[in-house]
Amino acid sequence: MPLPISVLGGILRQEKTSIEWEKVCRNLDSYLRHGKGLENDKRVEQILDLSYNVLPFNLKPCFLYLACFREDEDIEIKDLYLLWMAEGIISLEDRGRGESLQDVAERYLFELASRCMVQVKINEYSICNRFKSCRLHDLMRDLCLLKGKTEGFVDVVDRQRGRDEASSVCKISRLAIHLDNLDDDHIRNIGKNKNLRSLLFLEKRWKFIERNHMEDVNFVVFKSLKNLIFESYKFKDGKLPKGIEHLILLKLLSIKGSNVEELPASICKLPCLQSLNLQVNREMKIPNLMYKLRRLRHLYMPDAIWSWSIIIGGGKLKLDGLNDLETLIGFSSSKFETTHLLKLQKLQVLNGIISDDESLSMIVDHILNHQDQFHDTQLFVRKYCNVNREEDGSTLFRRLVMCHSLSDLRTDCGVIKLPTYECHMLYRNVTVLTLEKSKMEEDPMEVLEKLPMLRRLRLESDAYVGREMVCRQLDFLSSEVCF
Repeated sequence: MPLPISVLGGILRQEKTSIEWEKVCRNLDSYLRHGKGLENDKRVEQILDLSYNVLPFNLKPCFLYLACFREDEDIEIKDLYLLWMAEGIISLEDRGRGESLQDVAERYLFELASRCMVQVKINEYSICNRFKSCRLHDLMRDLCLLKGKTEGFVDVVDRQRGRDEASSVCKISRLAIHLDNLDDDHIRNIGKNKNLRSLLFLEKRWKFIERNHMEDVNFVVFKSLKNLIFESYKFKDGKLPKGIEHLILLKLLSIKGSNVEELPASICKLPCLQSLNLQVNREMKIPNLMYKLRRLRHLYMPDAIWSWSIIIGGGKLKLDGLNDLETLIGFSSSKFETTHLLKLQKLQVLNGIISDDESLSMIVDHILNHQDQFHDTQLFVRKYCNVNREEDGSTLFRRLVMCHSLSDLRTDCGVIKLPTYECHMLYRNVTVLTLEKSKMEEDPMEVLEKLPMLRRLRLESDAYVGREMVCRQLDFLSSEVCF
């Protein structure tokens, strides 16, 4: 369906009272009358302009923020939500009972999608995130860029679109720099925009060019900065630029995909930091001072923390004191103090790897005793764990799959006997299951085909050593199965 028709339908479906319908009718009639005699492209622009003008006030900044990202880019939902939340765009007053700010952000995005202003991709493998990514239609992105610039909300430096310089030095509050084919001189000049609240350096993941002039920028001048993102940025000598430790209002710092080799200890002293993304795909030295970030809510650790990241000062990473932490991605029982994890009373999302029986038992018992607290749990249980060990007449593996928040389970443990499926008790929300080296002799499909939420099943090397598997449930055939 053509975009203008979809957008008009999105506008009309929102209104419920006769007064609201009459208001939309007047606005639409006015736009169409002014569009008489204009070319089709101009009339389309008018309809899209109307879709923005009738947006509720709380959705306009959410929409304008989408201008930061590249044309035709699938925008990761978690990144977008963190940006919205860091700037206070997500209203605390909109929270319902038991809702988090992320739940409110999801409602905002859903409303934009229902108005056909944003295209969303459903997340089939998550129990708490409805959407996986979103993107803008080319025409809608043009509107987003135009409104963002004219209202002084955001500007984008993107050479491919002929936007070589940020326009209004004093008025623009948010600046996104697309580094593809951009000279280092453009980076030098960003210090002129001292009133920035958000600054995003975005590099294509496959284009890893070292930038030599970030060292000429002293971030101390950005006293109002709340969001700072370096996506896939290749710093000279793998070091963060100077001055970031002085950004006392900073709430979000992301170096995802960059080449930072060591997190400066001074970063752990930022008083307002709420979100920290350290997901670099390389060895990284991390100071054992994370516990000082008292306001931290969302922590994304490097993927490599599972195996060869280095904790400066030795020992395990301390989390004691992070009382507001809601999201912990990249936990490792070999790198973190597991007992500290049990003290995080607001933790809702946990992703990590467990390498010993004691840690697994503690974490499973903690989740079982706080089922209402945890929303999503994703675990990789390593071969060092004896999941068949019995406690109080129940194996550790059975207790694990009793966790209602468990959505993604991977294990390369030894011989596993799958517990029989029990409705609403076991495997309740498991959407992704990966078994490796479990050496099952009995047909696992007798259990697996009954799992109501299972969307992806991976049976890797030596997961099943029997002779045949029989799938009896036709509904299960719609799941993704890999051998």
